[in-house]
Amino acid sequence: MDTSQKKKHVLFADDDPATRRLFGSKLASAGFEVLYASDGIEAMEMARRFHPDLIVTDIDMPNMDGIATAYRLKEEPSTKNIHIIFLTNSDLSLEAEKAMKELGGAEYMPKSIDLAEFVEHVKKIISQ
Repeated sequence: MDTSQKKKHVLFADDDPATRRLFGSKLASAGFEVLYASDGIEAMEMARRFHPDLIVTDIDMPNMDGIATAYRLKEEPSTKNIHIIFLTNSDLSLEAEKAMKELGGAEYMPKSIDLAEFVEHVKKIISQ
């Protein structure tokens, strides 16, 4: 095995365990190292500690929602360059759309996305 190929890390933040398992197992089977968080506060701690290559976060979470989490991560020098994808069942509010523009590079995907398409998109983002 080529040890120069470091596994890419994806932090997946969602308060629903079934969603974490579904998307996380798909990412893991595609060769990603997946870290999990169940709310925004935990996601911030994990991002600071592990500096993942990508963060996928639900918008509606307890303690701190995905948008507030993203804003805080973008304020910190050690996490400001991590790409963020919002994955949600919610219709995108005007506030969320505004946040994505302000955060620069943040994207939105519906949870109903085809899992293979989701993984391909993650691969594309991480390889940039």
